[in-house]
Amino acid sequence: MKQGCALGLVLISVSGLTGSVMAQSSVVTDDQMINNFEQPEIREIAFDVDSGLVQINNPQPGARDLQVAVWEQVIEVADADWMRLRFSDIQLAKSTENVRESYLKITSMYDGHEQYLDLKSLDEWGNTSAYFNGNAIKVEIMASPNATAQVNRVRVSGVQASAPSTGPRSICGSVDDRELSYDNRDARLMPIGCTAWLFDDHGSRMMSAAHCGPSGGDVIQFNVPLSTSGGSTQNPPPQDQYPVDNESVQDSIGGIFIGNDWAYFGVFDNSNTGMSPGTAYGVHHTLATSQTPVDNRPIRITGYGSTSSPVPASWYLVQKTHVGPFVFRSGNTIRYATDTTGGNSGSAVLDENNQVVIGVHTNAGCNSTGGNQGTSIFNNDLQDALANPQGICLPRNIQASVVLEPTHVQPEGGDEIVLQIDNLQGHTVVGAPKFIVNATDGTSFEQDMVDNGDGTYTGTFGSYYCGSSVSYSFEIEDEEGTIVNIPASGTFSTVALDDLVVAIEDNFETNMGWASYTTGGSASFIRATPNGYNLGDPESDADGSGMCYVTSNVNGIDVDNGSVWLRSPPIDISGVEDGVVRLSVWMTGTGPDSMNVEFSGNAGLSYSQVASITSTNGSWMDLAFNLADLNPSSNIIMMRISVTDAGADTTVEGGVDGFRISTETCDSIGCPADLNGDGAVDFFDVSAFLSAFNAMDAQADFTGDGTFDFFDVSAFLEAFGAGCP
Repeated sequence: MKQGCALGLVLISVSGLTGSVMAQSSVVTDDQMINNFEQPEIREIAFDVDSGLVQINNPQPGARDLQVAVWEQVIEVADADWMRLRFSDIQLAKSTENVRESYLKITSMYDGHEQYLDLKSLDEWGNTSAYFNGNAIKVEIMASPNATAQVNRVRVSGVQASAPSTGPRSICGSVDDRELSYDNRDARLMPIGCTAWLFDDHGSRMMSAAHCGPSGGDVIQFNVPLSTSGGSTQNPPPQDQYPVDNESVQDSIGGIFIGNDWAYFGVFDNSNTGMSPGTAYGVHHTLATSQTPVDNRPIRITGYGSTSSPVPASWYLVQKTHVGPFVFRSGNTIRYATDTTGGNSGSAVLDENNQVVIGVHTNAGCNSTGGNQGTSIFNNDLQDALANPQGICLPRNIQASVVLEPTHVQPEGGDEIVLQIDNLQGHTVVGAPKFIVNATDGTSFEQDMVDNGDGTYTGTFGSYYCGSSVSYSFEIEDEEGTIVNIPASGTFSTVALDDLVVAIEDNFETNMGWASYTTGGSASFIRATPNGYNLGDPESDADGSGMCYVTSNVNGIDVDNGSVWLRSPPIDISGVEDGVVRLSVWMTGTGPDSMNVEFSGNAGLSYSQVASITSTNGSWMDLAFNLADLNPSSNIIMMRISVTDAGADTTVEGGVDGFRISTETCDSIGCPADLNGDGAVDFFDVSAFLSAFNAMDAQADFTGDGTFDFFDVSAFLEAFGAGCP
């Protein structure tokens, strides 16, 4: 492709492309009336466009070059006015110290609007894109041009598209007095075509009607443009679209009827901007705290209702507003003589005098009951849901991430790491985040990070014996005294090495051929994002990519009365010099319960046990094995892991993540206390330390915290006592 040729890259695609449209499972119907609410027409079209495994050979030199397109394809539905893509078989390279994280770039060929999706945002969007205008969308895999063995892949497996435009709609009724409006408290819920609205200062909490059925995969749209002159809906740019968090949805209990038709839910942050809608637009509705008198006070309804002649077709399902009197309340049912049509379902019923929401609009009724109808905000079940938020609607803490997770750090120390504040969520950081490090050579310290003044903070790794595993994490305190841990559970991990060359890596984000089976035990290893039910199972994966292999992942179910197994595919280690196998494991067990790790050096003909673990004590454990110690008799090795419940009434859970084979280089055997470099620790090293300490030389900063104190002396004495290997 042009981008690859310009950079001198050689791309290998293991699979071909099939770009033809297969109109299977097409869902196109006439206008449907659900509880008298008109719904927009949509089609579901099956596609099969597969990038295959895209890998870069002859990578360009350079450190962390910006990503370039390494694969692209245009997806087209000729008679569509808008489209949305569905993806599967996604594999995107993670960031390393030399390679930036890969992502998908989606571009409308109609108006040029773009969306950027990494693995995290793809999960939040349910492996779908935003809605795009026009009948053609370009999909690109963006990857670093200096990537080595990492591969990328995406399959476009389906398209949701508008039905062919049928021209202006005509509905019977009285004069429509609504006016166009532009209020970013109110949004369109797609694909059903209802209204939803943002409330309180949380930034992501929304409300609509239960019969609109908000759920994961649905999309909330702000700044909606006018429809076409023929009445076909148009979509805002992806930065104004937000996916619904399915775990957050709560709605009417005991059936849907007038007075009991509400839905409370939240949306994920935008994948382009990283902001919640509340942060992006700075506005939200406020809920009433007491009942409003029925005294004909003005009630405003703003929403995305349908239209009929003589209203312009371009107003169809775009934001409009009208004010009418408040005429009735009985129990949880409220009525108001304010114009609405299908598509207004879910709108906020706004007390115009006090600017507070008193209900959710749900039903027509002007001609039969004297007013359109809604559900009071004081519905007991709704109030209970508001008091018990779920998913993204839970109170939000400061969000932060590591700008670059190092694959290794230098044994002599000095490597820096940067923590980025992604979203303050209305909070402020008190002091500086803490950088907490623990290494297998006994080194540990807690360091106040340096504020860079741009929302990032820098920490510095200390010195470690070469080959030591180094675990690290961060703590951020806000003005309320809340401590936010990054990562939320467990730690990040790296290794102290002079050099590292990764030969084979699997973070389990895609199925690379690992097989699960059982020998008498219940449950099984599955590849999933851990649910974390606090029953001995992990709350998150080990390497931060999202997915790992866990036993069961179902609440209340663990391994019982037998063993479950996870077996690797055959692994070719040809050309791997002085290889080291690393992986992270999780095990919860008691007494004779066990996790056994076994390797085969003869392509699976026989196995030898290399580790047996009863418990990792509620956290991920890093394991490392030298390939030479495994004594493989061929270039094909395999690994298998068993988790066994020995029969007692105990909880048994297991997990596997972060598999890697690499060449790890130590130019010299690490010995931090050997300050004069003569291969031994003696009086001369003590003298060198005291001189450096008095001069406040970085060589004496053994804790790496930027200060020179008793803790540096203690750390030096500990290293001195350990001697040189």
